[in-house]
Amino acid sequence: MVECVICLETAKKPVKLPCKHQFCGECFEGWRSKYVVSADAITDVSERQCPCCRATIPPSKEQVSILKATRSLKQTCEERGDQNTPDYRQICEDLKKIEAQIGKDWDGVTVLEEETTEQDVVMPGYIAHKRDLKTFMRWFDAANPAKLDRANARLPDGMRSIPLLTFAIMMPSNIDLMRFLMQRGADVNKRSASGATPLSAVCEMGDSVNSALDHNQALEAAKLLLSWGANYVDDPSSMGSKQCCILRAQAQRNNELVSILQSELCGRRCELVDLSSRSELNGRTCVVEEYIKTSNQYVVTVEGRKEEMIFVSPDNLKRRDRTRDDCGYYIEFKNGRFIRNDFDSKDEYQAFLSSMNRDEKPAVDPNAEAKAEQAAADLLAELGIEDDVTEKKTKTQSNNNGKKNKKKGKKGKKK
Repeated sequence: MVECVICLETAKKPVKLPCKHQFCGECFEGWRSKYVVSADAITDVSERQCPCCRATIPPSKEQVSILKATRSLKQTCEERGDQNTPDYRQICEDLKKIEAQIGKDWDGVTVLEEETTEQDVVMPGYIAHKRDLKTFMRWFDAANPAKLDRANARLPDGMRSIPLLTFAIMMPSNIDLMRFLMQRGADVNKRSASGATPLSAVCEMGDSVNSALDHNQALEAAKLLLSWGANYVDDPSSMGSKQCCILRAQAQRNNELVSILQSELCGRRCELVDLSSRSELNGRTCVVEEYIKTSNQYVVTVEGRKEEMIFVSPDNLKRRDRTRDDCGYYIEFKNGRFIRNDFDSKDEYQAFLSSMNRDEKPAVDPNAEAKAEQAAADLLAELGIEDDVTEKKTKTQSNNNGKKNKKKGKKGKKK
């Protein structure tokens, strides 16, 4: 048992310094935020020393990641010639603060390690490299849900230990895969070793050649995460803070995403309340699409089998994040693709889940599978391989028929 030298109790989520002194994770962060990472960036090395023996405290993995990311943002702005913009000046200010927090005496290698007894499931590296949906789903479905929480698995250390939900953003059918994982318990706010959240990862993606998403896909992914309750990290210097997310979206010039992030409710899932003109919609859920500043109204999409877009005031909205028990839809992976079933109410959704828990065959929306079949057919037609598939099918059938006829012929000769 390790004793925290601050609270003198058994250390919870212990942090071990290079000098071998150990602390509770929360105790150390509380002390560090008060004396080391204060609002006024410190420059005196004495302020970055162990509270017990005064040995130098190295920066955390998150701080180092923020340093690298901020330097990268600064370089991107300089390459674009944006040195005279407010965003560039803010990035330079952030860089100055994080460099002061880390200190000039840092050796560039040593980082603060957190010791934890809670081991996440690690997804095999070959699956991450392959990025094939069927391979991924075979690995995911092979888990015993009672023993392994693969929805909150991580990638190997050599791949930055990013959470599975963040990795899903870069996968084929990424939006449906993200829905699938969150519906099965993936933590929407789970952070990587560098401190990045799924939402902050989306904000870094745009129309660049190396980006996994274009602007529209990044916008859709961000709204999905917000509807499931994605929150910002309180520490303004963290990669997951609201300020850093906005700066990264601005660096990608994704203005629509910046507007979503700056708004209080945009992207969130809410419940409609106190509607007088459309009282039948009270209690229904919606997704907030846009804020109209001139009229102080939100544009929302009412959820259900038949979606409807309406204008409401902020007083008519009550935040109601998606949860596993109150999702509004059910995503299943069937025949190599995702099928979505929508529900008009929480009771209807709960009845669906209950039927599945009783091992009954649920009443699936007949239009959902038909839409998926049609989408697959359209994709084959667009790729120009529909005829090849049909031809192969015909050849296979004729070959099978020929084999059957030969067998019958042989049997006839014996007679």
